[in-house]
Amino acid sequence: MPFNLDKFVASPSVEELDSLKKSDIVKVAKHYGIEFQPLMRKDEIKRYVLEYLVDESILPSTVLETAITVPTDNTFELKRLEMEMNKEIRLKEMERERERKERERKEREMQMQKEKEEREIQMQKEKEEREMQMQREKEAREHEFRLKQLE
Repeated sequence: MPFNLDKFVASPSVEELDSLKKSDIVKVAKHYGIEFQPLMRKDEIKRYVLEYLVDESILPSTVLETAITVPTDNTFELKRLEMEMNKEIRLKEMERERERKERERKEREMQMQKEKEEREIQMQKEKEEREMQMQREKEAREHEFRLKQLE
């Protein structure tokens, strides 16, 4: 049955308003001069219409208390998708954080290995220098000993 605006205006009811399509609710809102954004959801425009009808004492104020807007399936789906997206973002952030920590751990290991190798090289140089020094001292003692023998 097509919507009859004049019939609704003559006898508005929450039940009939609930049964209307968005385009019909828009017609009602325009009839009463209610400002709204065309991109608003049906339930939001309906809420504006109800508030106007209560403010103008066309409907009792109790209708606002009982007219709880139940989100549509699309709203639930959008919320579910948003939650999934947030979960994916968190998982990716956690993965990036894990990769960053792994890189830092490998860099520390490499740095420690490099420092160890440098210490080993330094110790080897010091050992070689001590051996050379001991060899020079030995040669110097032998040279002194020969000189004393020649005297």
